[in-house]
Amino acid sequence: MGKRPLEAAEALNAAANPLALKRNRRRSCAGIAGSTPMNKEAGRVRHMMRGIALVMVLLAVTGCLAGSEDAATGKIQWVSSLAEGLKLAKESGKPIMLFFTADWCGPCVELKKYIFTDKRVVAASTRLINVAIDADRDYETLTAYKVRGIPAVFFLDPLGDTVSKYNGDRSAGSFVKEMKALADKYSR
Repeated sequence: MGKRPLEAAEALNAAANPLALKRNRRRSCAGIAGSTPMNKEAGRVRHMMRGIALVMVLLAVTGCLAGSEDAATGKIQWVSSLAEGLKLAKESGKPIMLFFTADWCGPCVELKKYIFTDKRVVAASTRLINVAIDADRDYETLTAYKVRGIPAVFFLDPLGDTVSKYNGDRSAGSFVKEMKALADKYSR
């Protein structure tokens, strides 16, 4: 039988130039691994995906993908004193979510970690003035609201009068529902 066209071409090249045979074999091996049309296209796609990933990382780092500062941090923006919260509420007309907490309180930590970081709760919190009272440091506010156990969450109108004490289940959906209802009631 006769030689295949590729083998015939290699034989002619080898006769004319022995180094060309070595070079052609290296190229043909490289062609199998990386230069076929399908692999070239996959390389282009990979390169493009790397570029897109780099752009996304840069946008995320600079904050351009975030809708607001609160959403960018993924956390509720808390005020640490009731006096400051009342001042902000009067200026903005927003109602207040008053949260009594302590570092040693396990349920408080869970609430902060799992509920108050939920993106729906964070988004709803932007319509409120959020005040976190440390029960160990601000005993005066704790007794003024007759808090008997923590965590405790109160919802106040923009003037600081108690609208309700949160008694729902401690789920993100339940908090969002209560927060939105309060914000809708007092929105300007």
